[in-house]
Amino acid sequence: MSYKHLKTRQVGYTLWVEIHNPHVNFLTVDILEELWDVVKAISDDDSVRVLVLTGGIEDTYIMHFSIPELARISEENKTSPIARLARFPLGRALLDGVITSNNLLMDRLPALENMNLKVARALRERMFTLLLWLQMQRLYRAVERLGKVTVAAINGNCNGGGSEFSACFDFRFMVSDQRFTIGQPEVLVGIIPGGGGSQRWPRLIGKAKALEWMLKGTQLEAQEAREIGVVTDVFPKAEFTERVQEFCDSMARRPPVAVSAIKRAVHCGMDTFLSRALTVELIESLRVFDTRDAERAMGSYARILEEKVDVPEERRIEAKDLFQIMYDESFTEGFEGR
Repeated sequence: MSYKHLKTRQVGYTLWVEIHNPHVNFLTVDILEELWDVVKAISDDDSVRVLVLTGGIEDTYIMHFSIPELARISEENKTSPIARLARFPLGRALLDGVITSNNLLMDRLPALENMNLKVARALRERMFTLLLWLQMQRLYRAVERLGKVTVAAINGNCNGGGSEFSACFDFRFMVSDQRFTIGQPEVLVGIIPGGGGSQRWPRLIGKAKALEWMLKGTQLEAQEAREIGVVTDVFPKAEFTERVQEFCDSMARRPPVAVSAIKRAVHCGMDTFLSRALTVELIESLRVFDTRDAERAMGSYARILEEKVDVPEERRIEAKDLFQIMYDESFTEGFEGR
């Protein structure tokens, strides 16, 4: 893979993607397009089981979205018919119905998604706002729905669009000893977290904490971010990459079909009512049970139970030891991904 703003390297089953946009890695539409290509390229690649996004510049993750590009939204809004509609209740109701329907259709119809992006790119000079929002929303959604384990390795400051982007990943790790911060400071300049942050953070950390964080516009250092669930864990700078890779190696040993099924069940279930969410879960359960991976793993587990649990008490192992065996590489390696 060769890109202008990205560098990629593969370590085992893990693909590392580094952002290079000096000096502080502002996000741009061009970077979003390159990341879109990466996500699409690996979606059916069985050699990649974990995707990691990190900053490729020393002590730099993603500062936030490019201000000059965001400023183009304000300029276009002066003449945009869509912006005019958003000023009135009836217009907002119309936009609600049209945009929601289109998003739902794109979730189900990749050809429609690709067509919309193609049209938006062709109209870039005249309707830049359309391309920015569409590419951002579809990329963030694609990362969220990717049937791989995804990790945001936050090795520097992270704000605005970068923070919102990190919310799409399954896991977020942050450097603990450099006083780097993560924030959603949009309120301080009179806007909102418009890249999904106002919706994903409440789902991740709860409505009260998300509202407090976004309305105050405060910066969170690593330990506080971990305490409220913004990041999964924190590691010292000197061992950050190594610790993240160790985590990725452990995740790469998870059965790929089970990983994709769990993610689909969780994300689809969060987007609907409970009765339908349980149906989604049932369908994904049927799908994973119909795989060689599940058959082999369940067989291995049954043998462990027979040998170490369903035995007289003096030979029985404790539950924590049983699950450590399951966690161990010797139990989980060799999954086929189909």
